[in-house]
Formats: sequence, structure tokens, C-alpha cells
Amino acid sequence: MDTLIPTLLLVLWLKSFLNWMVVVIQRHYMIQSFSGFFCISLALIDTFLSCVHTAIFHLEDVNIAGWRLTRYHGCLLAQITCFMYAVLHWPVFFFVGLDKFWTLSPSSAHKPWARNLIYTAGVSLLWILAAFYVFWIFDVSLLGDDKNQCHLYSSPQSPQVFNALVLTVTCVLLYSYSPCEKWSTQQTCSVYLRYIVYTFLSTWASFLILMIILPLLPTEMHAHLQMNVLWLCFLNSFSVAMALCGHSFAWNAKNSDSITDGFCSWSFDFFTYGDDGRNYGQQKDKTKDHILVKTLNV
Repeated sequence: MDTLIPTLLLVLWLKSFLNWMVVVIQRHYMIQSFSGFFCISLALIDTFLSCVHTAIFHLEDVNIAGWRLTRYHGCLLAQITCFMYAVLHWPVFFFVGLDKFWTLSPSSAHKPWARNLIYTAGVSLLWILAAFYVFWIFDVSLLGDDKNQCHLYSSPQSPQVFNALVLTVTCVLLYSYSPCEKWSTQQTCSVYLRYIVYTFLSTWASFLILMIILPLLPTEMHAHLQMNVLWLCFLNSFSVAMALCGHSFAWNAKNSDSITDGFCSWSFDFFTYGDDGRNYGQQKDKTKDHILVKTLNV
């Protein structure tokens, strides 16, 4: 996809602005998860890329510490970051989900400084491995002959992750509505799953519709746009929902927790239901069988 350099600059600056706007608004939650740390790193890299591209475009020929940079090198930098963004969707999705299952488990108890150190190291390692993959393993062909436009690439991983996400949500919904008359435990879990998925969809339904419509449009999104902070927040909320679904089968009744991701308002109680499932929404035993999962959107 050929993109004019002024258009690329406008897109990069708008994306950087939107990234920082979400980071600032959700600043209380960004420092509490792997997804938040990666969002901050992405916002920093996008801002740096925007500044470098703007300087090269306006000065046209820059000499920095003996390095002569022209618009040709600016396009090469944009293409390199495009490839790096393109290969990060699946790894980020995996680590965000792993982080949620880890932090939401009843046995997880880590000091904030240790957690932040792990997140910083993990985010840095992801970017380093992505750069290593692009430069030494991935067979790329960089194009930068035209001084007025850059040839950018889209990421196949973004639609793959989205399709896997939609398939997972569909399967969870189908399972939650499946007949389960024999086991009251399974019936209780079905109620949990249904409520969790509905909570997720009620917040992100418009974003899901947008993601479904985008492939139908004649325009193509390059990898810089596909990897953005809002997309990462969407993956984070999905990972919270899936972690809650997983823990609905295994959470010990002695544990209670309070979780928030800044977007979804998870506010409901987990407790034991009757064998016939007609006690949905009615609290039973508040002592032994009560598991409180309440997330406030503050």
C-alpha cells in the first residue's frame, strides 16, 4: 500500500494523540497490567517515530553524528516499524491473557515493584525479539525509491487474532446455553459464563461491529494503525473476561477479589444456585459458597 508522506505524518500524529489520550485517561489502570505497560511503550515509540519522520520530511537531508538521513531512510524506518508491529499481535495477545490468568488467580501475591519489573522486562524483551525477527529471520523486502510516498504493509495477525477472539466468544456463548440438566455445577458455571460474556459485549459491541466492517471497506489499514492502544485495551478486556470464565470453574469459594480494567464494569456476585437453575440473581450462602467478583469503573 503506497502512502504519501504528508498523509503518513498526519496519521502517525493522530494515532499518537489518540494513544496518549487513552493512556492518560486510563492511567490508573495502565500501571497495573502487562497490557498497560505495552500500551505506554507503544505510545512512546509512535511519538518517537512521528518526531523523526517530521524532522526528516521538513529538513529533507539531515546529518546526525555522521549519519546522513533523507526521506528514503524515513520510509525505510516506517517499513521496519510496520513489520515489527505486524508480528507482535499474537505474542502480545498471548502474554496479556497469561498475565490476566496469573494476576486473577487466588494464589497470586506479588509486590508492586516486582510486578512492574517483570512487566518492564517482558515488554522490552518483546520489542527486542520483534526487531531481531524482522532484521535477521523474517525475509523482508524494503522499498523506498520514491521520495514522496512510502510503501507500507498490513498485518495478517490482526484479523487472525480478531477471528480467534470472535470464535472464542461464540463458543463460550453456545456452551453457556447448552443443556446441562445433570450437573448443577455445570449449570452454575453456565450462568457465570453468560453473564461475563454479556458484560464484555455490552461494553465493546460497537468496537466489534467496527472491526467486522473494516475489512469490507475498499481502504486497507497498514500495520501502524492496526496496532494501537485501543486495540490493546480491547484485548485486555477480553482477557479479563476469559480469565473470569476460566476461574468460574476452578475458583475456591474462600476467595474474593476486586478487578478492574477501566472499560468493562464487572459488577456481579458469584454464588451457588439451585439445582434447577431458577435462582439466578438470588444470593444463597454468603459465607462458604460466596465468591465476590466486583470491578468498579472509576
